[in-house]
Amino acid sequence: MSDNILETFVEAIHQRHGYRVVALDMSDVPLTMEAFILATAENRIQARAIAEHIEETAKEIGFRKHHIEGYDEGSWILIDYVDLVVHIFLPKTREYYNLEMLWSDVPSIEYNDTEEPPDDSSRAED
Repeated sequence: MSDNILETFVEAIHQRHGYRVVALDMSDVPLTMEAFILATAENRIQARAIAEHIEETAKEIGFRKHHIEGYDEGSWILIDYVDLVVHIFLPKTREYYNLEMLWSDVPSIEYNDTEEPPDDSSRAED
């Protein structure tokens, strides 16, 4: 997966204030995708806004969505582009599933957030 494509998706996430963005290189794992992108949203409304913006951005660069899961519930939205899978989590859901630990043996890139995430005391799950 080219760095330019990853950066395009990361920028789309940051434009909707997603944070803790990490790309996992899945190309050497016997799965069908080349990369995961993980991001955190503060609430379900923001998670959906990030997902919608990713879909718009992907369409502009010629990526066709295979499917999306979790949009209605909103605590973990998965957007599958076959070679790239984007995961948008609420903070507690990301902590619980901890995909970074599950896939800790694959190369990863942590992207700098464009702004500071809210402190834990102000987090809202809905």
